[in-house]
Amino acid sequence: MSVINGISMADNAPSLPLIDYSRLVEFKRSKNPSTISTSKQEQEKLSAALRDVGFVYLQNHAISSTAQQQLFQHAQRFFAQPESEKAKIESGESKAFHGWFSPQRTSGDTSKSDQKEAFDIGDDNDPTRPNQWPADWPEFRNDMTSFFDQCHEVHLELLAALAEQVGLKTDFFLPYVQRKDHFFRVLYYPETTGESFRSRFRASPHTDYGTLTLLFNDTSGGLQVKNKAGKYVDAPPMANAAIVNVGDLLSRWFNDTLKSTKHRVIEPSSFDKTGSDVPDLIPARYSVAWFGHPNRDALIEPIASCCTPDNPKKYEPVYAGKHVVERLANLHKHGKNAEAWTDSMARDGDKSIVKEVKVGA
Repeated sequence: MSVINGISMADNAPSLPLIDYSRLVEFKRSKNPSTISTSKQEQEKLSAALRDVGFVYLQNHAISSTAQQQLFQHAQRFFAQPESEKAKIESGESKAFHGWFSPQRTSGDTSKSDQKEAFDIGDDNDPTRPNQWPADWPEFRNDMTSFFDQCHEVHLELLAALAEQVGLKTDFFLPYVQRKDHFFRVLYYPETTGESFRSRFRASPHTDYGTLTLLFNDTSGGLQVKNKAGKYVDAPPMANAAIVNVGDLLSRWFNDTLKSTKHRVIEPSSFDKTGSDVPDLIPARYSVAWFGHPNRDALIEPIASCCTPDNPKKYEPVYAGKHVVERLANLHKHGKNAEAWTDSMARDGDKSIVKEVKVGA
């Protein structure tokens, strides 16, 4: 492990700082005054890392490896089903984008759509946007909803740490996220040919939509993060660590002082798609991604303390739910995320901006 500007960097992944979640929450959990400095230091490292890179490895996050492995096993079983079975619970806007999602089917363009499938859920206790579940498989539902709630709790602790770093109370974000309007996805990137990567991605370059994403990968590799120099660099899987990154709405809240960084999924780095020795087949890949989102009716605009003469307010208010729905609709229509999103890309243009509302922070 190396240290750059006071931030621990994971071995073989110089683009991603390493944060210890247990140190971050140590004082809150122990109430031992001797742990205050430890927690403060880790909070400062988290804030610095998300300002500079936008991505971190999160160790000791308290979500067990057993729980993670159970989800990967469920994913393998689910995606191995015939397409006709998965289509019984196919996603779409009328179903709150919950269920099975195949970019190839929604976009109808296999030459450009991402090479992946997904199964998506929201809060299983929300009757207004019910989830769709495979029949006769209660273990899948129980394990998914338990994992969803565990990620929500980690998300709250990370937001509390970030709030304190800009002079806000630790519970500032709680009213904006407590309804659990999050999005939880298991992903399958099918076995494919090396040739396919000459024109398509497993996940096209994009930024995430919401607050913070918690990502759990298998050992396949292929995730890349765009660095300050504009170059995509590998972010290889790290044992017993989640990857956490900033989404667009949190970056908007912090007036771009926290970085929502572009990332993508390509073939593993051991395969060179520009060469002549690309193997015939690239093995399948699986991941589990929990996307933190504000309440759908939360109005998001830059926090006052993040707006300064050197960094004036950059955004008008926008409703979180509207923003997320427009992003998901765009994803389904095109079979891949837009590389860069602006409010004017919504289906009703910039009408999603709430220009007349002024909310102090």
